[in-house]
Amino acid sequence: MVDQTNRHEAQASATGYLFQCRFALLLGLQAIGDRPQLQISLERFDDIAFDQDGDPVQIIQTKHHLVKKGNLTEASVDLWKTLHIWTKLAASDADAPFRIRFVLLTTSDALEGSAVAYLRVRDRDETKADAALLKTASQSKNKENADAYKAYKDLHELQRLNLLRAITVLDGSPNILDVRDEICRELRHAVSREHIDQFVERLEGWWFGVVIRALAGARASAVPVLAIDNRLDELREEFRRDALPVDFSHATPPQSVVAELDRRPFVRQLRHIQIGDKRVEYAIRDFYRAAEQRSKWAREDLLVDGELEKYDRGLVEAWEPRFAAMLEGLASGCQDGIKVAAGQSIFKWVENDAIFLLRSVRDRFLTHGSFHILSNRYVVGWHPDYASQKDSNEE
Repeated sequence: MVDQTNRHEAQASATGYLFQCRFALLLGLQAIGDRPQLQISLERFDDIAFDQDGDPVQIIQTKHHLVKKGNLTEASVDLWKTLHIWTKLAASDADAPFRIRFVLLTTSDALEGSAVAYLRVRDRDETKADAALLKTASQSKNKENADAYKAYKDLHELQRLNLLRAITVLDGSPNILDVRDEICRELRHAVSREHIDQFVERLEGWWFGVVIRALAGARASAVPVLAIDNRLDELREEFRRDALPVDFSHATPPQSVVAELDRRPFVRQLRHIQIGDKRVEYAIRDFYRAAEQRSKWAREDLLVDGELEKYDRGLVEAWEPRFAAMLEGLASGCQDGIKVAAGQSIFKWVENDAIFLLRSVRDRFLTHGSFHILSNRYVVGWHPDYASQKDSNEE
């Protein structure tokens, strides 16, 4: 039972943090239009914060529940944990409520007529909210909230009202799953409807990487809102109708994959023409990158009208006359060393000179890796007798 409880708590904690990261991205997207000069951070001034020149202008507490635990009232632990933090700030810095907007963002719903409801955007009444909070702080026996109650009561009336005027409660907010839908809606004009999921996937992948590096101290702790805008521009460029997004240009295959690929026919073809280990290593890397990228494009339906087949056909037709010319230049019954050297010359052309575009993608790994994919099927080869290698392997 203890293990089960710990597991649920860990799951809730992890989900809450991922929600915080995802909601920060949504807020950053929404800030591009009217507050592009700001920076956004997590776990710096608060769960989420916007700052300008290092000074916070908006701090946001997030409270996430996948399963809603009733309505949010003036006695809620979520509310008082947040108020405790903000009350201490207001007590130490009387001007803070005039410089900073405080936001409590929660997936729970505020109970109508409660202090929390009076702090929403609509039907606000800070005086009624203060009265309800003071009543709870004076009468409640909840030991978990005791320090927060005392801190709130220790503020004089004007301090409390100034703080409450700076607070906005955003209740009934979307949960971690729904936030993604909100992000998709925010980006509905950035890319065609059929590619919105792939677009958001790449944006979130970039964003989570940025957040992790910031929290680990590997980059600045705050991310400019304009950095999000710049990433959108890059992705829009990748998703143009004449473009394809590239995800694997710097991917490195795991050692287990390298070991498996080392036994493949395309590697045997390279060994047949005595290519060195380092160049074989590069070939395995290019094969992996190209195979993964081509597979992802196909899964995401980003290719049309047999594009890969046409691309491969172009590679084959570029190889065919070169291979035929090589065969014509070989004397009948020549030694295998001469054949190996001839095969090496064909492969050197692939390594050094062959770049074939797929739409606007001209990344080296795609051409070279695709040649290895064709070589793996013996559609192309390097050694003059490469076809016999296929026949011997099939016996």
